[in-house]
This record gives sequence, structure tokens and C-alpha cells, in this order.
Amino acid sequence: MIRLAATLLLAATALAALGDEQVESRRNALSLAGAWANDGFKLRDGHWTGVIEAAGTKLIRVNLFAGNHYWFTLAGSGTAKKVAVAIYDESGNPVQFEHYVDGARAAAGFSPKTSGPYLIRMQSLAGPRGEFTLVYSYR
Repeated sequence: MIRLAATLLLAATALAALGDEQVESRRNALSLAGAWANDGFKLRDGHWTGVIEAAGTKLIRVNLFAGNHYWFTLAGSGTAKKVAVAIYDESGNPVQFEHYVDGARAAAGFSPKTSGPYLIRMQSLAGPRGEFTLVYSYR
């Protein structure tokens, strides 16, 4: 019983720690990712959040599978003015991808020819440092 109470307290503390900017960036990312769901894409469980410094870049590594099509959707908080997302192979070479940009929201669509690790680059192109959320969808 004590363990359950402690777990609930930690969960409540974690939710309270989410700032307005982080909640806003996640809401914006999910809103745009909903467009891919209308085309039969499934939203992947989980997401990445954090802070991107002004004119800064963040990289994450993901494993993708040939035969699938992916959309990586990035959104910044209200302080973000313009963001971008791009895809690279494991050696850091850019790959061809579809792109979408709308100020503080951006997306990259990609169908890998080979399975393996890829790098997703998230950038703040304009605005001060701010919260970001990246989600991805596949079909």
C-alpha cells in the first residue's frame, strides 16, 4: 500500500512538473500528427521532449524498417518561431524525404530502402530557446 501511494505521488509530481510550454508543444505535435492518421498512419507510443536552444540542434537515433513509411512530427512551444526536422542515414548523410513546415511545426516523411539506424535532426531556426516534442507515425 505504501509503495502504491509513493508511486501515485511520484506520478502526480511528474505531471505537475510539466510546464505549459511542454504541454503546448506536445499538443501541437499531436495535432499535426493527426493528419497522418487520416492517411492510415499509426501513432507510435512514446515521444521525445526537451529544450532546443535558440538556433540549436538536437539529434536522436531511431531504428527504422524497410517497407514502412514514417512521418516524424516536431512542434515547438509558443516561444518557438520556426523549427525544422530532417533525416540522415547512420553515417550522417542526408536522405531524401518529404517535408512539411508551418512555423513552429514541421514534419519529415520517409520510406527507408534498408532497415537500420537513422538520425533525426531537430532544429530551432528562429525564436528563443524553447520546449519541443517529437512524435512519429508509421504504416
